[in-house]
Amino acid sequence: MEAKIISRFRGSPFAFPLAAAAALAMFFISETSYQQAASSLESLKLTDTAHTAIQTLRRDLADAETSQRGYLLTGRKEYLTPYHAATTEVETTLDTLRRHYDPDKAGADLMQHVETVTRAKLSELDTTLRLYGEGNSDAWHELLMSNIGKEQMDSVRSLSEQLLQLESARIKAGRQSIDQTLRLSRIGITAMTALSLLALFMYLRKTNALDRQREEHQRRVEAERDQLEQKVLRRTAQLTELTRHLQTVREDERNRLARELHDELGALLTAAKLDLARLRSRLGATTPEVVERLAHLNEALNNGIALKRRIVEDLWPSALSNLGLVATLEILL
Repeated sequence: MEAKIISRFRGSPFAFPLAAAAALAMFFISETSYQQAASSLESLKLTDTAHTAIQTLRRDLADAETSQRGYLLTGRKEYLTPYHAATTEVETTLDTLRRHYDPDKAGADLMQHVETVTRAKLSELDTTLRLYGEGNSDAWHELLMSNIGKEQMDSVRSLSEQLLQLESARIKAGRQSIDQTLRLSRIGITAMTALSLLALFMYLRKTNALDRQREEHQRRVEAERDQLEQKVLRRTAQLTELTRHLQTVREDERNRLARELHDELGALLTAAKLDLARLRSRLGATTPEVVERLAHLNEALNNGIALKRRIVEDLWPSALSNLGLVATLEILL
């Protein structure tokens, strides 16, 4: 029965046109599927490039900030080499992202915010270095200790995370488009099952390779981020120790100056007052002008002794050494 049907089909005048139409249909479906798959893969490639550029932007900003902190801590200009390299790379990355998101209205608006915050962060870093170079210690230290830099970095992280979510959505849409294309190709080209399976295998292998590359890149970024966090913690500990040391040195110097004023200047003023008392006792009753001068000199010595005591108390309160910190604070309150 089957042989008879096949024989009739071969002898039919419509066999070749139907076969040709089927071949043309399969060719059209195959070509359409190929074009759609190629477009989706190119879109995935661009999306992966944008994803990498966003991660690079965050890393370069962190490198620039770390390099700046190292230079401010040490004053060594070699620490600025990574800073200049990172800022140059940031400009290149911003240009790449700008070209990528220019056709996309939502992405372009978000990218504009990212660029604005990034340039604000670079301006803050550059301003701190400029104030440091001008020797304006109070200004650059106050700018460094403020929350401006942290808020800007948080904004960069938040906006870049939104861009990453946008790219992830595009990757998902691209994968869905590829899946639909593959399903259409498998339905339309039943006679080319082997080639379809081979194409699917090659596609899956490529996708797995991209996933492994992306995971490896993510691991490297996380390792670099952990290293940067450790560096920040070490720098923070060093700054804390330096601040504590400077505070101790300042307190020791105030204590030493207070002791010298109390011992040396107090002894001189006391000796002068004793000498004045001896002069007054020996002169006895004398002219009113001399008596007035002696009284004025005695008042000046008393004022000098009072001033000395007040300065010593301001430098190092005696209650702090004798009664302790709590009692001294209660007295001051």
